[in-house]
Amino acid sequence: MDKLAIFYGDKPNNGQYDNGVWMDILGIPFVQRIEEASLYETVIRTLWLDAIGWTKTIRDRYPHVVQIGLSDHPLSTHISRLDAVRQYAYLADLQYLDGLMALTEEERQFYQTALPHIPVERVGLPFPVDSYEKQYGHFRENEKTFIGLGVGAADNDRNFVSNLMVFRKLQLNNPNLVGVFLSIPDQLLPYCSYWADRVDNLFIHQRNGMEEFYEVLSQCKFVINLADRNTPGRIQGEGAFFNIPVIGSSRLELQNELFPQWSVSPFEIEKAVDTGQWILDNPVAADALASTAHENLIKEYNYDISKQRFERLLNRVGEKK
Repeated sequence: MDKLAIFYGDKPNNGQYDNGVWMDILGIPFVQRIEEASLYETVIRTLWLDAIGWTKTIRDRYPHVVQIGLSDHPLSTHISRLDAVRQYAYLADLQYLDGLMALTEEERQFYQTALPHIPVERVGLPFPVDSYEKQYGHFRENEKTFIGLGVGAADNDRNFVSNLMVFRKLQLNNPNLVGVFLSIPDQLLPYCSYWADRVDNLFIHQRNGMEEFYEVLSQCKFVINLADRNTPGRIQGEGAFFNIPVIGSSRLELQNELFPQWSVSPFEIEKAVDTGQWILDNPVAADALASTAHENLIKEYNYDISKQRFERLLNRVGEKK
Protein backbone atom coordinates (compact mmCIF):
# COMPACT_ATOMS: atom_id res chain seq x y z
CA MET A 1 0.00 0.00 0.00
CA ASP A 2 1.36 3.42 -0.99
CA LYS A 3 1.57 6.18 1.60
CA LEU A 4 0.08 9.36 0.18
CA ALA A 5 -2.03 10.79 -2.65
CA ILE A 6 -4.28 13.79 -3.31
CA PHE A 7 -7.96 13.47 -4.23
CA TYR A 8 -10.30 16.18 -5.57
CA GLY A 9 -13.43 14.08 -5.58
CA ASP A 10 -14.70 13.56 -9.11
CA LYS A 11 -12.88 16.66 -10.41
CA PRO A 12 -10.35 16.13 -13.22
CA ASN A 13 -6.78 17.29 -12.71
CA ASN A 14 -6.31 19.87 -15.47
CA GLY A 15 -3.54 21.81 -13.75
CA GLN A 16 -5.71 24.82 -12.91
CA TYR A 17 -6.02 24.29 -9.18
CA ASP A 18 -3.65 26.11 -6.84
CA ASN A 19 -3.76 23.22 -4.40
CA GLY A 20 -2.21 20.98 -7.04
CA VAL A 21 1.13 22.39 -5.88
CA TRP A 22 1.00 19.85 -3.07
CA MET A 23 1.60 17.15 -5.65
CA ASP A 24 4.94 18.84 -6.33
CA ILE A 25 5.76 19.64 -2.70
CA LEU A 26 5.22 16.09 -1.47
CA GLY A 27 5.95 14.19 -4.68
CA ILE A 28 2.57 12.46 -4.65
CA PRO A 29 0.11 11.31 -7.32
CA PHE A 30 -3.36 12.60 -8.16
CA VAL A 31 -6.27 10.20 -7.59
CA GLN A 32 -9.48 10.74 -9.54
CA ARG A 33 -11.50 7.57 -8.87
CA ILE A 34 -12.59 6.93 -5.31
CA GLU A 35 -11.64 3.26 -5.63
CA GLU A 36 -8.02 4.33 -6.00
CA ALA A 37 -8.13 6.08 -2.62
CA SER A 38 -8.22 2.67 -0.94
CA LEU A 39 -4.66 2.02 -2.16
CA TYR A 40 -3.14 4.71 0.08
CA GLU A 41 -2.56 5.13 3.79
CA THR A 42 -3.30 8.87 3.67
CA VAL A 43 -5.31 10.95 1.21
CA ILE A 44 -5.31 14.77 1.01
CA ARG A 45 -8.89 15.83 0.30
CA THR A 46 -9.27 19.17 -1.49
CA LEU A 47 -12.51 20.50 -0.06
CA TRP A 48 -14.35 21.71 -3.15
CA LEU A 49 -17.86 22.94 -2.37
CA ASP A 50 -19.17 21.17 -5.45
CA ALA A 51 -17.67 17.85 -4.31
CA ILE A 52 -19.38 17.53 -0.92
CA GLY A 53 -19.82 14.03 0.47
CA TRP A 54 -16.61 12.34 -0.61
CA THR A 55 -15.07 12.41 2.86
CA LYS A 56 -17.91 10.39 4.39
CA THR A 57 -17.90 8.02 1.42
CA ILE A 58 -14.21 7.27 1.86
CA ARG A 59 -14.66 6.79 5.61
CA ASP A 60 -17.57 4.38 5.06
CA ARG A 61 -15.83 2.36 2.35
CA TYR A 62 -12.21 2.52 3.45
CA PRO A 63 -12.02 3.27 7.19
CA HIS A 64 -8.26 2.59 7.22
CA VAL A 65 -7.53 5.68 5.07
CA VAL A 66 -6.36 8.78 6.95
CA GLN A 67 -8.00 11.85 5.40
CA ILE A 68 -6.38 15.30 5.56
CA GLY A 69 -8.61 18.13 4.38
CA LEU A 70 -7.18 21.01 2.36
CA SER A 71 -9.31 24.16 2.44
CA ASP A 72 -9.62 26.03 -0.83
CA HIS A 73 -12.43 28.55 -0.39
CA PRO A 74 -12.35 32.03 1.10
CA LEU A 75 -15.02 31.95 3.77
CA SER A 76 -16.52 35.36 3.06
CA THR A 77 -17.28 34.75 -0.60
CA HIS A 78 -18.08 31.06 -0.64
CA ILE A 79 -19.09 29.15 2.49
CA SER A 80 -20.95 32.04 4.13
CA ARG A 81 -22.98 32.62 0.95
CA LEU A 82 -24.20 29.06 0.50
CA ASP A 83 -27.80 28.19 1.26
CA ALA A 84 -28.34 26.57 4.67
CA VAL A 85 -28.75 23.06 3.25
CA ARG A 86 -25.37 23.13 1.53
CA GLN A 87 -23.69 24.80 4.50
CA TYR A 88 -24.90 22.00 6.74
CA ALA A 89 -23.87 19.31 4.24
CA TYR A 90 -20.39 20.83 3.86
CA LEU A 91 -19.74 21.05 7.60
CA ALA A 92 -21.22 17.58 8.19
CA ASP A 93 -18.87 16.02 5.65
CA LEU A 94 -15.86 17.62 7.35
CA GLN A 95 -16.55 15.62 10.51
CA TYR A 96 -15.02 12.55 8.86
CA LEU A 97 -11.61 14.15 8.40
CA ASP A 98 -8.62 13.25 10.58
CA GLY A 99 -6.90 16.63 10.15
CA LEU A 100 -7.13 19.79 8.08
CA MET A 101 -4.72 22.16 6.34
CA ALA A 102 -5.85 25.81 6.24
CA LEU A 103 -4.34 28.43 3.95
CA THR A 104 -4.73 31.37 6.35
CA GLU A 105 -4.91 31.97 10.10
CA GLU A 106 -8.49 33.17 9.73
CA GLU A 107 -9.45 29.90 8.04
CA ARG A 108 -7.56 27.94 10.70
CA GLN A 109 -9.67 29.54 13.39
CA PHE A 110 -12.88 28.86 11.45
CA TYR A 111 -12.14 25.19 10.84
CA GLN A 112 -10.67 24.55 14.29
CA THR A 113 -13.86 25.91 15.84
CA ALA A 114 -16.03 23.85 13.47
CA LEU A 115 -13.88 20.74 14.06
CA PRO A 116 -12.58 20.87 17.65
CA HIS A 117 -11.90 17.13 17.68
CA ILE A 118 -9.17 17.14 14.99
CA PRO A 119 -5.86 19.00 14.47
CA VAL A 120 -6.04 22.00 12.14
CA GLU A 121 -2.77 23.53 10.89
CA ARG A 122 -2.20 26.78 9.01
CA VAL A 123 0.06 25.84 6.12
CA GLY A 124 -0.13 29.10 4.18
CA LEU A 125 -0.13 29.39 0.40
CA PRO A 126 2.92 27.51 -0.94
CA PHE A 127 4.97 29.43 -3.48
CA PRO A 128 7.28 27.66 -5.97
CA VAL A 129 10.14 30.14 -5.61
CA ASP A 130 12.85 27.91 -7.12
CA SER A 131 10.92 26.85 -10.22
CA TYR A 132 9.57 30.38 -10.76
CA GLU A 133 13.10 31.75 -10.63
CA LYS A 134 14.13 29.39 -13.43
CA GLN A 135 11.06 30.09 -15.59
CA TYR A 136 10.26 33.74 -14.94
CA GLY A 137 13.20 35.27 -13.07
CA HIS A 138 14.44 37.03 -16.20
CA PHE A 139 11.24 39.12 -16.29
CA ARG A 140 12.46 40.94 -13.20
CA GLU A 141 14.67 43.07 -15.46
CA ASN A 142 11.71 44.37 -17.51
CA GLU A 143 11.12 48.10 -17.64
CA LYS A 144 8.39 49.25 -15.25
CA THR A 145 5.72 51.09 -17.22
CA PHE A 146 2.31 50.18 -15.73
CA ILE A 147 0.26 50.50 -12.57
CA GLY A 148 -1.33 47.10 -12.05
CA LEU A 149 -5.00 47.01 -11.00
CA GLY A 150 -5.67 43.66 -9.38
CA VAL A 151 -8.85 41.85 -10.32
CA GLY A 152 -8.23 38.22 -9.38
CA ALA A 153 -10.22 35.11 -10.14
CA ALA A 154 -13.42 35.60 -8.13
CA ASP A 155 -16.36 36.66 -10.27
CA ASN A 156 -18.26 37.78 -7.17
CA ASP A 157 -15.70 40.31 -5.93
CA ARG A 158 -16.55 43.51 -7.78
CA ASN A 159 -14.30 45.71 -5.66
CA PHE A 160 -11.90 46.15 -8.55
CA VAL A 161 -13.75 49.46 -8.82
CA SER A 162 -11.83 50.63 -5.71
CA ASN A 163 -8.56 49.85 -7.48
CA LEU A 164 -9.80 51.96 -10.38
CA MET A 165 -10.75 54.88 -8.12
CA VAL A 166 -7.26 54.94 -6.62
CA PHE A 167 -5.69 54.87 -10.08
CA ARG A 168 -7.88 57.70 -11.40
CA LYS A 169 -7.05 59.89 -8.39
CA LEU A 170 -3.34 59.23 -8.88
CA GLN A 171 -3.70 60.24 -12.53
CA LEU A 172 -4.74 63.76 -11.48
CA ASN A 173 -1.24 64.48 -10.17
CA ASN A 174 0.54 62.01 -12.46
CA PRO A 175 -1.18 62.36 -15.87
CA ASN A 176 1.26 60.03 -17.63
CA LEU A 177 0.39 57.00 -15.53
CA VAL A 178 -0.70 53.94 -17.51
CA GLY A 179 -2.88 51.32 -15.80
CA VAL A 180 -3.70 47.72 -16.64
CA PHE A 181 -6.39 45.47 -15.19
CA LEU A 182 -4.54 42.26 -14.31
CA SER A 183 -5.71 38.69 -14.84
CA ILE A 184 -9.38 39.33 -15.65
CA PRO A 185 -11.67 36.28 -15.34
CA ASP A 186 -14.19 35.74 -18.15
CA GLN A 187 -17.12 36.82 -15.99
CA LEU A 188 -15.65 40.25 -15.30
CA LEU A 189 -14.25 40.97 -18.75
CA PRO A 190 -17.30 43.00 -19.91
CA TYR A 191 -17.14 45.19 -16.79
CA CYS A 192 -13.40 45.88 -16.96
CA SER A 193 -13.60 46.44 -20.72
CA TYR A 194 -16.36 49.00 -20.21
CA TRP A 195 -14.16 50.98 -17.83
CA ALA A 196 -11.06 50.66 -20.00
CA ASP A 197 -12.99 52.19 -22.90
CA ARG A 198 -13.82 55.23 -20.77
CA VAL A 199 -10.65 55.92 -18.81
CA ASP A 200 -7.55 57.35 -20.49
CA ASN A 201 -4.43 55.19 -20.45
CA LEU A 202 -6.20 52.17 -18.96
CA PHE A 203 -5.90 48.74 -20.56
CA ILE A 204 -7.01 45.19 -19.81
CA HIS A 205 -5.16 41.90 -19.56
CA GLN A 206 -7.05 38.63 -19.66
CA ARG A 207 -4.90 35.77 -18.37
CA ASN A 208 -4.47 33.09 -21.05
CA GLY A 209 -1.19 31.65 -19.80
CA MET A 210 1.07 32.10 -16.82
CA GLU A 211 4.15 33.22 -18.76
CA GLU A 212 2.49 36.11 -20.55
CA PHE A 213 0.71 37.10 -17.34
CA TYR A 214 4.00 37.30 -15.43
CA GLU A 215 5.53 39.26 -18.29
CA VAL A 216 2.81 41.91 -17.83
CA LEU A 217 2.96 41.82 -14.04
CA SER A 218 6.73 42.25 -14.04
CA GLN A 219 6.30 45.54 -15.95
CA CYS A 220 4.29 47.15 -13.12
CA LYS A 221 5.67 49.95 -10.95
CA PHE A 222 3.29 48.72 -8.26
CA VAL A 223 -0.03 46.89 -7.95
CA ILE A 224 -3.28 48.07 -6.32
CA ASN A 225 -5.28 45.09 -5.02
CA LEU A 226 -8.19 46.04 -2.74
CA ALA A 227 -10.03 42.72 -2.87
CA ASP A 228 -12.92 42.47 -0.41
CA ARG A 229 -12.47 38.77 0.38
CA ASN A 230 -10.20 36.75 2.62
CA THR A 231 -8.09 34.70 0.24
CA PRO A 232 -4.39 34.28 1.10
CA GLY A 233 -3.42 36.88 -1.53
CA ARG A 234 -1.70 35.19 -4.44
CA ILE A 235 -0.97 38.46 -6.26
CA GLN A 236 0.91 39.63 -3.16
CA GLY A 237 3.20 36.60 -3.40
CA GLU A 238 3.66 37.14 -7.12
CA GLY A 239 4.44 40.83 -6.59
CA ALA A 240 6.99 39.97 -3.91
CA PHE A 241 8.61 37.45 -6.25
CA PHE A 242 9.23 40.20 -8.81
CA ASN A 243 10.16 42.82 -6.17
CA ILE A 244 7.02 44.81 -7.04
CA PRO A 245 5.24 46.81 -4.30
CA VAL A 246 1.61 45.89 -3.64
CA ILE A 247 -0.92 48.21 -2.04
CA GLY A 248 -3.47 45.70 -0.87
CA SER A 249 -6.40 44.75 1.26
CA SER A 250 -5.79 43.97 4.91
CA ARG A 251 -8.19 41.05 4.41
CA LEU A 252 -5.44 39.22 2.51
CA GLU A 253 -2.97 37.41 4.76
CA LEU A 254 0.02 37.71 2.43
CA GLN A 255 -0.53 41.47 2.23
CA ASN A 256 -0.13 41.78 5.98
CA GLU A 257 2.89 39.48 6.07
CA LEU A 258 4.78 40.69 2.99
CA PHE A 259 3.67 44.33 2.59
CA PRO A 260 2.33 45.43 6.01
CA GLN A 261 3.33 49.06 5.48
CA TRP A 262 1.04 49.21 2.40
CA SER A 263 -1.90 47.31 3.91
CA VAL A 264 -5.26 49.14 3.90
CA SER A 265 -8.89 48.14 4.25
CA PRO A 266 -10.67 47.47 0.92
CA PHE A 267 -12.33 50.90 1.10
CA GLU A 268 -9.58 53.14 2.55
CA ILE A 269 -9.28 54.86 -0.79
CA GLU A 270 -7.54 58.05 0.36
CA LYS A 271 -4.95 56.06 2.30
CA ALA A 272 -4.32 53.89 -0.76
CA VAL A 273 -3.90 57.00 -2.92
CA ASP A 274 -1.41 58.51 -0.46
CA THR A 275 0.50 55.22 -0.39
CA GLY A 276 0.63 55.05 -4.18
CA GLN A 277 1.94 58.60 -4.39
CA TRP A 278 4.61 57.81 -1.79
CA ILE A 279 5.79 54.85 -3.87
CA LEU A 280 5.98 57.04 -6.98
CA ASP A 281 7.90 59.75 -5.08
CA ASN A 282 10.26 57.36 -3.26
CA PRO A 283 11.23 54.62 -5.74
CA VAL A 284 14.49 53.68 -3.98
CA ALA A 285 12.85 53.25 -0.57
CA ALA A 286 9.90 51.42 -2.11
CA ASP A 287 12.25 49.05 -3.92
CA ALA A 288 14.05 48.28 -0.66
CA LEU A 289 10.75 47.37 1.04
CA ALA A 290 9.76 45.20 -1.94
CA SER A 291 13.11 43.41 -1.69
CA THR A 292 12.37 42.66 1.97
CA ALA A 293 9.02 41.21 0.92
CA HIS A 294 10.86 38.99 -1.57
CA GLU A 295 13.15 37.72 1.18
CA ASN A 296 10.19 36.97 3.46
CA LEU A 297 8.41 35.12 0.66
CA ILE A 298 11.42 32.83 0.26
CA LYS A 299 11.72 32.35 4.01
CA GLU A 300 8.08 31.65 4.89
CA TYR A 301 6.37 30.27 1.77
CA ASN A 302 8.86 28.06 -0.05
CA TYR A 303 8.11 24.38 -0.60
CA ASP A 304 10.43 23.19 2.19
CA ILE A 305 8.51 25.23 4.76
CA SER A 306 5.20 23.96 3.38
CA LYS A 307 6.36 20.36 3.62
CA GLN A 308 7.46 20.87 7.23
CA ARG A 309 4.04 22.26 8.13
CA PHE A 310 2.30 19.30 6.51
CA GLU A 311 4.52 16.82 8.34
CA ARG A 312 3.81 18.60 11.62
CA LEU A 313 0.08 18.18 11.01
CA LEU A 314 0.53 14.51 10.10
CA ASN A 315 2.41 13.94 13.35
CA ARG A 316 -0.42 15.58 15.31
CA VAL A 317 -2.94 13.33 13.56
CA GLY A 318 -0.85 10.27 14.45
CA GLU A 319 -0.74 11.30 18.09
CA LYS A 320 -4.55 11.36 18.23
CA LYS A 321 -4.94 7.92 16.64
